Amino acid sequence: MKIVSWNVNSIRVRIEHLCFVARKYQPDIFLLQETRVDDRLFPTDCLDELGYNMSFRGEKARNGVAIFSKHLIEDVKTDFCDEARYIEAFTGGVYVASVYVPNGRAVGADHYYYKLDFLRDLEERLTQMRNETFIVGGDFNVAPYAKDACEEVHLDDLLCCSPKEREAVEKLRKIGFSDPLHDKGFTWWDYRFGAFKRNIGLRIDQFYLSSKANDLFLGGDVLKDIRALPKPSDHAPILCELKL
Repeated sequence: MKIVSWNVNSIRVRIEHLCFVARKYQPDIFLLQETRVDDRLFPTDCLDELGYNMSFRGEKARNGVAIFSKHLIEDVKTDFCDEARYIEAFTGGVYVASVYVPNGRAVGADHYYYKLDFLRDLEERLTQMRNETFIVGGDFNVAPYAKDACEEVHLDDLLCCSPKEREAVEKLRKIGFSDPLHDKGFTWWDYRFGAFKRNIGLRIDQFYLSSKANDLFLGGDVLKDIRALPKPSDHAPILCELKL
C-alpha cells in the first residue's frame, strides 16, 4: 500500500499536479493539507476518473484537509478542532489521518501558543490510537531535528525550529510513533531566493506511524520531482509504502 501526504497549497491550483502524482506514483491513499476550498467547490472529476473515493473538510481560501482512497472510506472524523485542520478515517484496513498543524506566525505570538495547544491535543489523540494500525501524515510546521533546517535558517528562535515546538513533536515519538522518513531531507522550500535550486529548505512534512504500522513499513521518500514542476506547491509530496 502506497500513501502520499502533501500540502498542495490550493487544490484548485494544483489539481493537474495531483492527478500527475496519482498517475505516476499510483498511491492507494492521499492525505492532503491546505486545500483552501469550500467543500461544495472541491474539484473531483479527475480523481473520480482515477478511482478514488474522497472525504474532505474545507474552508474558503484557507486550511482544508482531505483523504482520497482506492478503498472504501469509513468512520470519518473531522471534529478534532474548530478549523479544517484534521481528518481521520478507516480505509484499506488501516486508520489514517491528514493533519495541518497551525503555522504559529512567530515564536511567542498568540498563534504560536495555539500551535502548541494543537500539538498537545494531537498527542492525546495519537495516544488514544497508538494500539491501532494508524498512519498520520501532514504538514506539521515543525522541523523536528537540527538537520531538518538548512544552515541558513538553523536558529533555535526561528519559527518551526524552537525548542517548545520540537519538544511537542518529540512527545509523539515518545508515545510510540515512528518518524520513518527522518533521513530523507527537506520537504518545503520558499518560493523566493531560488530556495529550491539552492536546497535552502525545511523538513516540516512528516509521517508518524504507530508501532503496528511501523512493523509494516517498507520504505518511502520525498517526491522532489513534483516540487520542480511549473507553478508548484512550496511543499513536495512525501510517500510511504506499507506491506499491506
